[in-house]
Amino acid sequence: MPTLCFWPLTDVTSAGPDPFGSVPGAEEAAVGRAHFALRPGAAMRFIDLPDDGGAEADAPAIEPDVSYLIRPLASEDVADTAVVHLIDTPATGRGLASSERLKPGRAYRITGLEAEGMLTPFASQSICFAAGTLIATRRGPKPVEELTPEDPLQTSDNGYRPVQWVGRWRVGGLGAAAPVRFAPGVLGNDRALFVSGQHRVLIRPTTGPLAGEEVLVAAKALVGLPGIARAPCERVEWVHVMMPTHEVIFAESARAESMLAGHKTMMVMEPTQAKALRQSLSHDPFTGLPARPIVPTPKVEKLILQHRRGHTPLESAGLMRR
Repeated sequence: MPTLCFWPLTDVTSAGPDPFGSVPGAEEAAVGRAHFALRPGAAMRFIDLPDDGGAEADAPAIEPDVSYLIRPLASEDVADTAVVHLIDTPATGRGLASSERLKPGRAYRITGLEAEGMLTPFASQSICFAAGTLIATRRGPKPVEELTPEDPLQTSDNGYRPVQWVGRWRVGGLGAAAPVRFAPGVLGNDRALFVSGQHRVLIRPTTGPLAGEEVLVAAKALVGLPGIARAPCERVEWVHVMMPTHEVIFAESARAESMLAGHKTMMVMEPTQAKALRQSLSHDPFTGLPARPIVPTPKVEKLILQHRRGHTPLESAGLMRR
């Protein structure tokens, strides 16, 4: 079940035009002029969104009074932008909800209004395989949702290595949260492959500074190439697969990454999943190196624009040699 962090409004202080009052036009007045902070010692709790298709599937969705784009007061980096929602429900009372863990005592300025309302948290940031994806194991292909710790997976570099942790969660699959579909054959896959937009797949550029080098790129960076598109759906079940070290594994016979638990990944994971992962690990998850160089999405998009030639989908973008 998707989860948000929540703080009661009594634990929030603000300066400038009141962003959390009921005065008409207060939202627009707060943008660029107001900032707020959680009181030192403010207690955070988790709230579940009733949209997982389970027992609470018929419960009404939580609709925010207003959703703000925020950023730490001292930051000018747009990458630090988060969304905070002002909600008021019988279960929570009036307060702030966010997919980010806001820090008590830190000031956040309001930089804009989020027009889309309550988005499914974490969904567009997840790094997962869609349930039903067949993963190569010592005993043959196995649906990713049926994997368990210690299952031996075939890796590209290190023979068979055990699964360390498996996480599952079900969220909406529309917009930026829609799965990315690779048609059969695009990555050497036997069947259509569905992964989250942030999930990285292995390619080998044929031109440019990375020619001949195997690299990992986010699936969303390849959307728009022949055979690669978003596949919107009402609900999608995502499955995280983590191994003792970051590995390239085989999903529908295509090469893709296992979960790399870096700081950013842990921050955008659904909080209860992140907590379960931390509890299952006996080592620091942030010390491992990636199995291949990771190419940022903007650089991949630039390569695609510069190197469209050849015949097969990724060859036409200068991104893969058969």
